[in-house]
Amino acid sequence: MRDYELVLVIDPDLAEGDQKKEIAKVKKIIEDLKGKVEKTDEWGKRELVYPIKKKNLGYYFLLAIKLPVKTPVEVDNKLKLEEKIIRHLLVKKE
Repeated sequence: MRDYELVLVIDPDLAEGDQKKEIAKVKKIIEDLKGKVEKTDEWGKRELVYPIKKKNLGYYFLLAIKLPVKTPVEVDNKLKLEEKIIRHLLVKKE
């Protein structure tokens, strides 16, 4: 298992309860692939540098996760299918 950081930018128009549901859905994706979510930080609503999907704001979350070696590609592919997630970035920790 390797350590990764996952940054999510979620649609700012979602209600707070819906944002929590999206984070729970991402955690389930990670756990289904034999990964583990160690920590979740909520960074709050921030302005985007450039518009993404006609949105100027995004709600940011940072997840510290552990994944088996071959699963980051699968996590990335599944997150691309989530419509409420505007952007995501998965990075291996050194």
